[in-house]
Parts: sequence; C-alpha cells; structure tokens
Amino acid sequence: MKNLDIEIYMKNFKGFFEKNPSQLTRLIGNADPKKFYDAIRSIVEFNAKDDEKPIEPTKKQIIDLILEINRSKKTPTFYSHHMGNICMN
Repeated sequence: MKNLDIEIYMKNFKGFFEKNPSQLTRLIGNADPKKFYDAIRSIVEFNAKDDEKPIEPTKKQIIDLILEINRSKKTPTFYSHHMGNICMN
C-alpha cells in the first residue's frame, strides 16, 4: 500500500509544479528539476518506512534538500553592481 501512496504523492507533487512552473523556479532556482524530483522521491520513500510518520517531506527535509542542490553551484565572491563591486563574504 505504501508504494501506491508514494506514486500518488509524487504524481500530485510533480503535477502541481507542471501547472505552476514559476513556483518550481522560485523554490529550487536554476537547479535541475529531475534531480530535485529524484531527491524528493528518496525522501518520501525514506519517510514511508516509518508507519507512524506521514510520507510527505517535512519543511526541514525540503530546506536541507534545496541547500544541498544549490550548494554544488559556485557562487562568486564579488558581484558587479552599478555602484561598484559587492563582496558576498
């Protein structure tokens, strides 16, 4: 029964972002959506192992995932601005 719950959850999760692509971009930035969906599926499968917890990812799990996905990107130390360079240190 849990496998069916996982499939239904993932279909609804992806369906929401397919109908609202701007919300996906707002959530994950320029990260790869496939990588994001695969990671969400892993979290949902992990949560499904515990019968007492809901299968939906918690806020903390989603935040940690987004940080991990975006951490792989290199952020420049200085940004060019019309008033000069800004240090992001």
